[in-house]
Amino acid sequence: MIRLRLPTVVLMAAALPAAPALVSAQSVIAITGGRVITVTHGVIENGTVLVEDGKIAEVGSKVRVPAAAKVIDARGKVVMPGMFDAGDQLGLVESNGIPVTVDSTEYSDPLHPELRAIDALNPQSENIRVTRAAGITNAVSTPAAGNLIAGQSAVIQLDGATVDALVVRSPAALQINLGEPSKSVYGSKGKAPETRMGQMAMLRQEFLAAQHYQAEQEAYAHKWAAPKSGSEDAGEAKPSAPPAKDLKMESLLAALGGQIPVVVRADRVSDIEMALRLGGEFHLRLILSGAAGAWRLADELAARRIPVIVGPILEEPERMESLDVRLDNAARLYQAGVRVAIQTAADNEVRDLPFEVEYAMSYGLPTEAAIEAVTLNPARFFGVEKRLGSLDVGKDANLIVLDGEPFRVKTHVVTELIGGKVIDLANHQTELYEFYRKQYGLP
Repeated sequence: MIRLRLPTVVLMAAALPAAPALVSAQSVIAITGGRVITVTHGVIENGTVLVEDGKIAEVGSKVRVPAAAKVIDARGKVVMPGMFDAGDQLGLVESNGIPVTVDSTEYSDPLHPELRAIDALNPQSENIRVTRAAGITNAVSTPAAGNLIAGQSAVIQLDGATVDALVVRSPAALQINLGEPSKSVYGSKGKAPETRMGQMAMLRQEFLAAQHYQAEQEAYAHKWAAPKSGSEDAGEAKPSAPPAKDLKMESLLAALGGQIPVVVRADRVSDIEMALRLGGEFHLRLILSGAAGAWRLADELAARRIPVIVGPILEEPERMESLDVRLDNAARLYQAGVRVAIQTAADNEVRDLPFEVEYAMSYGLPTEAAIEAVTLNPARFFGVEKRLGSLDVGKDANLIVLDGEPFRVKTHVVTELIGGKVIDLANHQTELYEFYRKQYGLP
């Protein structure tokens, strides 16, 4: 697991107040001498990454460093893209024990496609500071799993004083949850869906309603947008207003039209098959999430080119639907040819992502595939691969410098850039450490 080396944090935190303008306004940064893991074009030994105005300007072993550049010495260290958690509630929940800090969903209706993670994001969340200290620069923040249709997720970066500064893409996907969550929430209230049959019927009915809604909107536009003189409608009075817009329907149309993917949480094999049927019937850009039993369908998923977001890796078979969970799920899917990303599916424990990856590697996921699973693959899944996921010219300078191999327990994040800005890695936990270290005179 990648952890923060505390003495480094203290030194960085002490240095920041002395020259805040240098860190925030530095337009050219050169990270030199490191082992550069580009993801897309191999590993460059003794490489340099040149950053200009928040973007990667050059990557290579023979990069000329401008005289005015701020130089970060990465000799003996590893430089790689910042990690990207493919699914969590970061920024939506501060503490589950304090209800006023929980904004992850509404439980008034099992069908909430109109809910948007972007509207609940908290840029001042302490969880963001803690998470980025573990080397995570990006995440997909998603509404909680208790509704059948949970809403729309957002790709965020973990630095920014405003929501606009955090958000990379919104909506990133429509989130659907099959299996136990919505059954548990609404079945206990005596409301549908109480069964998996009910879930599928409700989903199909909602998508059919969206198609009908679209047909009505298009019929009105066709009839009244530019009526021709002398047509049979020429004497007909035009309605005072077009058909009313429906936020639920509009959200579903984005998924039906392929503008955004549909992420379906499904663990049990039968739930995964149900997701495949739904995706096939409505021609959805399907991504599976959770997918505890996906290894049983690995060949079929590969043949259909269905990407899978695995995780949490350390989930135990504590529910009926997760009895098939295996620590080598990601490895088996990868070996079958399935593109895999990894998620923590957490709210305030997203910092555990490196630990999750380490376990996937221990159970057979190759290092290169593990790196892709938390860099380029989530960027691909959510349509931001032109900006994130690899160290390529023109992409956002979201990267980390490590003092050892990625995902090792004794490896620490020593430097992190988000949007080309050197990030202060101090957070509430390191501040507590420093307080008690000084309080009790510890070395």
